[in-house]
Amino acid sequence: MDKKAKFGFMYGIFSNPKTSKIKLFKAMKMCLKEIEKQATKNKLGMVYTITGEPSLNKLYTKHMDMKLCENNVKSYVMNLNKKKYKNLDWIS
Repeated sequence: MDKKAKFGFMYGIFSNPKTSKIKLFKAMKMCLKEIEKQATKNKLGMVYTITGEPSLNKLYTKHMDMKLCENNVKSYVMNLNKKKYKNLDWIS
């Protein structure tokens, strides 16, 4: 077991349906940046999440540099240690 390879799971991002799309996008991106910051601070190697929402798929892949792992369940990984985990093609 590699005790240095810490793995985080990001469970759900929820929002108020009455919030404008632009405001929601900015808020979600800000939340994800903070999750990334906290995960890095806590020395995690990766953060993993899943979603079935097309809008989150776009946010994760186009705006957060997250790698799509499984297309049918839409799972993602945030690589916080790009020196150690250079190529994540194995996870696809």
